[in-house]
Amino acid sequence: MTFAASAWLGLLALVPVLWLVLWRAGRAADARLNRLLGPRARGHVEHATATSRSWRRFFLLGAVTCLVLALARPQWGASEVTVVQRGTDVVVALDVSSSMLAEDVTPNRLIRARAELGTFLDGYDLGQVGLVLFAGQAFVQCPLTLDLGAVRLFLDMSDTDMISTQGTALAAALTTAADLLDGGEGGRPDVRRAVILVTDGEDLEGAWEEAAARCDERGITVFPVGVGTPEGSVIPETEGGGGVIKDPQGNVVVSRLDLASLEKLAEASGGSVFRIGPGPLDRERLHRLLSGLGARDLQDRRISAFKERYAWPLALALIFLLARFLIRPRGVSTPALALLALVALALPADARAVDLLDRQAAAVAEGADLYRDGRYGEALARFQKLRAERPDDPRLALAVGEALWRLDRHEEAAREFTRALSLSDDPDLRAESLYNLGTTSLASGQPDAAAQALREAAALEPDRPDVLTNLELAQRMLEMAQQQQDQQEGDQKQDQQQQDRQDQQQGDGDQQQQGDQDQQDQQQGDQDQQDQQSQDQQQQEDQQPDDQQQDDQQQDQQSQEDQQQQDQQEQGNDEPQPQDQQDQSQEQPEPKPGEQEVTPESMSKERAESILKGMDREEEELKRSLKQRLKGAKPRSGRRW
Repeated sequence: MTFAASAWLGLLALVPVLWLVLWRAGRAADARLNRLLGPRARGHVEHATATSRSWRRFFLLGAVTCLVLALARPQWGASEVTVVQRGTDVVVALDVSSSMLAEDVTPNRLIRARAELGTFLDGYDLGQVGLVLFAGQAFVQCPLTLDLGAVRLFLDMSDTDMISTQGTALAAALTTAADLLDGGEGGRPDVRRAVILVTDGEDLEGAWEEAAARCDERGITVFPVGVGTPEGSVIPETEGGGGVIKDPQGNVVVSRLDLASLEKLAEASGGSVFRIGPGPLDRERLHRLLSGLGARDLQDRRISAFKERYAWPLALALIFLLARFLIRPRGVSTPALALLALVALALPADARAVDLLDRQAAAVAEGADLYRDGRYGEALARFQKLRAERPDDPRLALAVGEALWRLDRHEEAAREFTRALSLSDDPDLRAESLYNLGTTSLASGQPDAAAQALREAAALEPDRPDVLTNLELAQRMLEMAQQQQDQQEGDQKQDQQQQDRQDQQQGDGDQQQQGDQDQQDQQQGDQDQQDQQSQDQQQQEDQQPDDQQQDDQQQDQQSQEDQQQQDQQEQGNDEPQPQDQQDQSQEQPEPKPGEQEVTPESMSKERAESILKGMDREEEELKRSLKQRLKGAKPRSGRRW
């Protein structure tokens, strides 16, 4: 067995990578499902889901492998066949005279011509090519052949030293090329051939006009290709150390492109003139003119051809794809055509529900076309008309709901999705209805209802990424709503606490104010008491002069009594007197004014000591009185010094 396009086999290296991607995607889907549904995930998804998923992955990889093998075109069972190749014969006649060494084009005319012709041959596939070199004479460098690589090799070997006779024998070149094209078999008038004549057109020798006419008669078209510029250039010597070629008179030879002669040559043979000068050869135009000449049977070959066997892996790939489609995530379902029921929804419901409808019905097809064209109002009218005829068809309810969704009538769309859910027992239809219902609830700002519907859809189709994406979005919206509610409750609680603090502060303020009032009242009472004490003290002080006056009188009386007693003692010669006499003497009245006063000189020692002792007692009494007055007590004696 061989492969005609074995390069495609390199894609088989991507099959393990695809398996790894699918395996990781399945693991990621399981992780997301567990994260969204928690412990309930396994209860919602049957235990056979993992097995069916593995089979679906296997069939997908098998289908991809078989498709790659079909692209590589496997072949076996060889058989011999005859291949007839058709094309146009072309001979390239290249001028290798010394004038082709002129450097008016870079690097010189010959090297530039070989490069342009080589590029032309690389893209040529119209037939056989031969090569003729000419200068003063012409010869065949390479016969006609389909091996363009060999022609290219001989072309690269071409140089001016290959022909010793110099000149431009154009007639000889045309004749040699025509004989090569005829191949000794004579011309074929129904198919023309071509000669590509590459030269500078200078110093043409021989009867080139007659040779061009004979080429036209033999069915050969000549396409002259002029190399160089009309301004020309000197011709460097190949030998002699860098000099230039001169004529016999010693003048420097300047070679110029002769376009006029080349145009006459093209006109004589029915061809066109091309140039290799400042610009490149117009290869596309030359290919186009050569292909217009016609083609002939070039050669018959018998080859061994292998039979194409790509149909076998292609058929096997289709079987794998069908088997993968039949195995759904929750087990084997009905045939594939009956399962084309869901809506290809990116957000939230695309046109897969339209594909659920019966495509053989013209009305359904018309509604589907209107839906795809974005004419949702007209599509809704078609679907509602069909549903009136088939009210129990859940697919029509799904289609009506999606059309309503597109018209932004979300509440009505939700009712239709609920209706489709109640009418269908098919897991796929239920999954799609639940998904659309959840997405509609999500768009309507009902994340709790959306999460409930999307959880059920994820349980039916755990591998569907858009279900998991929207479910995650619904969960996030629920979390945000819960956070907002918690924040509001926290704000309310904080406001209540702040209000309580304000009330407490106000109560503390009232209590403090009451305490301040009580303190003020107490201070006022203390102040009143102090004022009353001050008034009493003032009254006492006001009474002190009277008391002091009374004390003074008593003191004077006491002094008089003391004086009388002293006088009596002196009169009685210091004899003791009876007690009654002393009392009588004390009761005597005070001396009247005008009586003789007692002086210190007349006072006895005993009398003086008695007076001093009395003064000491009065001093002590006065000190005790002062201390009591300082303590606030009422004074006991009014005597003063």
